[in-house]
Order: sequence, then C-alpha cells, then structure tokens
Amino acid sequence: MSEEAALALMEARQELKPLRQGQLDGFCGVYAVLNAVRLLAYPDRQLHPAELRRMFHKAVHILSRHRLLKMGATFGLDPKPWQQMLDSLLPDIEHIAGFAIRQRKVFKAKAGLKASTAIGAMRNQIDQGRPIVLILDGAYDHWTVIAGYSHHRLHLFDSDGYHWINPASVGLDDTLPHILRADSTFAFERLPPP
Repeated sequence: MSEEAALALMEARQELKPLRQGQLDGFCGVYAVLNAVRLLAYPDRQLHPAELRRMFHKAVHILSRHRLLKMGATFGLDPKPWQQMLDSLLPDIEHIAGFAIRQRKVFKAKAGLKASTAIGAMRNQIDQGRPIVLILDGAYDHWTVIAGYSHHRLHLFDSDGYHWINPASVGLDDTLPHILRADSTFAFERLPPP
C-alpha cells in the first residue's frame, strides 16, 4: 500500500498545479492547507475552483473571527494561530472535500535530534502518500507543502512558485538556510470512509 500511495502522491504533484497566492499577501499558511487537500483528493476527486474558493473564504472568515486576519494578510501566520485557524477550518474542508483528514506531527523536538532524522521522518510520511505541510523558517519564512523527494531534493507543491529545496540546506537551527520546526511540520492523511 505504501508504494501505491507514494506513487499516487507523486502523480498528483505532477498532474496538478499548486494554487498560487497573491504577491502581497501573507496567506501562504492557508494556501498550503488547500494545496495539501488537493493532493489528498487526487485522483478520485479534483476539487472545483468554486469549492476551493469556499474553503478559502471560510479560512478568511475564521481568521477575521479570531482577530487574526490583519496579521495573517500582512505578515503570515505563526504556528499557534495557524493551528487555531486549521482546527476551525478542518470540519468545513472535510465537508466540502467529502473525506476526513488527520493531521499528525512528523517528529518531536528533542535534544540531539538530527536534521537527517527529521527529513527521514518526512520521507516516511510521503512514502505513505501523506503530503507534509510545514513552515520553512529561515530563507523562505514560508508555509509550503512537501509532496515528494529524490536523493538531492525535497519536491515542493508551493503557492509561491518554489519547486524544491536541497535536504542538505535544511536544519533544525539557524546554521542552514531552511529551518524545520517540530511544532509546525505536519503530515496530512486522507482517512478511509467509515
């Protein structure tokens, strides 16, 4: 099953084009969620643009209701407000998409954790057909989706047009250009119908 799921995720990444955010907004966290949902839906279901707009409008409404809209639109969302938005948004997304989604942390922060271990955990989730939604701190400071990998690349499905990053440029501290954070690296899983 895992090889089949990984191939389905790879096919989705190649066949679909990521939703793109505006050049002036900070909604990459919202777009990352929507892009991950699109990958999970494929190939059984291709979400219609009107459905994606409904999801986006619900996210904006939630951010407004939680008084996070100005911050989100201007600067983007840190992990805690992003999670608050996702927790409120997920039931609507599941209703519109027609399937349940489980969000799970990919790795835990602990002393001595190596970046290679965290990247290995992400690759394991991708092998199970689960896209990774995360904030890449550092050079990008940007929420994105990792939807595949090769030996020298982590393949992105990204709202800002980024296509890949080199795993050697990813670390758990500020010594490398891209910084992983345990509190903002999640695998999204499409759950089978009950």
